[in-house]
Amino acid sequence: MNKRIAFTLLIIVSMATACAQNTIESIRAEYKDVHEMIAHMATDKEGLMGAPPVYYNVNIVQNLPGTGAHRHDIRMYYGDLESDEEGDPYPPHYLRFVTSRYNYAARVFYEEYLFDKNGKLMFVYAVTPDAVDDETIYRELRLWFDGKRLLRFNVKKAPKGYQLDDYENLKKIKYEEEYTGKSIPEKYRDATDRYMSSAKRFLNMFEAIDEN
Repeated sequence: MNKRIAFTLLIIVSMATACAQNTIESIRAEYKDVHEMIAHMATDKEGLMGAPPVYYNVNIVQNLPGTGAHRHDIRMYYGDLESDEEGDPYPPHYLRFVTSRYNYAARVFYEEYLFDKNGKLMFVYAVTPDAVDDETIYRELRLWFDGKRLLRFNVKKAPKGYQLDDYENLKKIKYEEEYTGKSIPEKYRDATDRYMSSAKRFLNMFEAIDEN
């Protein structure tokens, strides 16, 4: 193998490494790591000991016309980026993971957003009764991304008539598979567009808090 061919192959390998793509498996591994990190954080419940909590928390409490008391709890977990200054006690941060839980009247909603170090959305998980217009049926939605490319979209549906009024019951719902594919059917488009908009708003909110 002459030097020119060897050099060309080296460049190709380097470019492939630099452009490494997200896969559903790699996103699941990152998602698992985040939840393990959160599980090991100290809590106030029962005096449990753990790693120091590291997140920003925004609580919104208001009275909305037509639906009454509204509570929205947003928790933003972040990681550290490399600093130009060695040993910097306040290195720059990036938004890693967001949990968002809120209510409208008696209906509750829950969402999660997973980001990479460059602020790119990798994964969305949501539980909502508003996934399809004119259908008040709780559904569980998952979206996996590689950059702007949708890797997979999955929808599961709760039994008809099921009413979720407590976040603690999220994991008790027995969902049934409704759709899995690499595109988003039109009937789910409004809901998924809302999550894309929310992801951008959370990034902007995080940056505003972190910089101040």
